[in-house]
Amino acid sequence: MHARTIRAWSWTHKWSSLVSTLFLLMLCITGLPLVFSHELNEVLLHEPWEPKNPHGRLLSLDEVLAAGLARHPGEVPAFMSFDEDRPVVNVTSRAPDAPAGKYSFEPIDRTSGEVAPLVAGHPVMEFLLQLHTDMFLGLPGMLFLGAMGLLLVVAVVSGVVLYAPFMRRLPFGTVRVKKAARTRWLDYHNLLGVVTVAWLLVVGVTGVVNTLATPILAYWK
Repeated sequence: MHARTIRAWSWTHKWSSLVSTLFLLMLCITGLPLVFSHELNEVLLHEPWEPKNPHGRLLSLDEVLAAGLARHPGEVPAFMSFDEDRPVVNVTSRAPDAPAGKYSFEPIDRTSGEVAPLVAGHPVMEFLLQLHTDMFLGLPGMLFLGAMGLLLVVAVVSGVVLYAPFMRRLPFGTVRVKKAARTRWLDYHNLLGVVTVAWLLVVGVTGVVNTLATPILAYWK
């Protein structure tokens, strides 16, 4: 690789990393407790919701749909979705002449046909979720974080490109502990980066896709 090419890749790696680092740190700090959000909400919330007949028969989807539409006479079903950790089916409906984007939403307890409360976590967890999702800026904030995710992918790819010539001179994962502090820190940086490259790419790419969920869902509707 020519020196000019290496400089170009080095510039790309440095600035894509620097620009995205602060926001990626925020995503890491807020994302860690969100991984355990269900467990933390069980501890923090004093009265978690329970289905009315937890050991009873589950209503069929037709019965759930009828229960949801009964609360909005004249509307027609748009789609249904399912909560992952409770027996609740979310019925979304709309009037035939309703303007685009206007829907009714009813979470139905599948054990009784009654309306279940909306999923709401502890205020601290809700704050972390909103900060992690869009920084309280709505769709623009979500798309901005998606751009930071793209910069992460660029930083990882450019780092791998720069590490390839480095591996020709030294064994993989070498840390030159007897060298100057700057060299040691560079080696630690290279080591940590190359052993986490697959995880970083998965996090970056899937994070970018998640930030596009709202426009994708709006297009699908």
